[in-house]
Amino acid sequence: MKGKLLLQACCAPCSSAALEKLAPDYELTLLFFNPNIQPEAEYQERLAQFAKLQERFAFELLAPPYAPQEWLGLTKDLAAEPEGGARCQICFNYRLSYTAAQSGGYIGFATTLSISPHKNFAQITLAGQEAARRRGGNFLNFNFRDLYPRSRQLAQELGLYRQKYCGCLYAAR
Repeated sequence: MKGKLLLQACCAPCSSAALEKLAPDYELTLLFFNPNIQPEAEYQERLAQFAKLQERFAFELLAPPYAPQEWLGLTKDLAAEPEGGARCQICFNYRLSYTAAQSGGYIGFATTLSISPHKNFAQITLAGQEAARRRGGNFLNFNFRDLYPRSRQLAQELGLYRQKYCGCLYAAR
């Protein structure tokens, strides 16, 4: 066992294959910090899916209260940005900065964001590295992209809700 790892979890489907890969080597705590997800009903539905994952994988789940106001303030002027643009970078920066700040007592922090073929791995890498530099902690830069097909398979097997957008209403348009 390599130690305790804090894993920022974007959603249960993406987390499933990452859990499967990391569980043999790490004691995992998942952090569901996603103030970008709107509306609140969508946020609650995504959060509820982690109970299904806990039936299959051993992990602790941390979920701060739903509070999108600060995230909305950071992104409001970027509503017209395309998916993968400056708004996404700010979103990754914000979520991974929060994660880094919570990573005391862990050997490091990582994120499941890299599993999605719709997300820019370079942006995620930059956000994680900057978060570690500014807030402390050790960013473990896992590239889970090759696990995407397995995440889809696990989501189907476990009956997980699969959302149709990243979470922010700008991307849902």
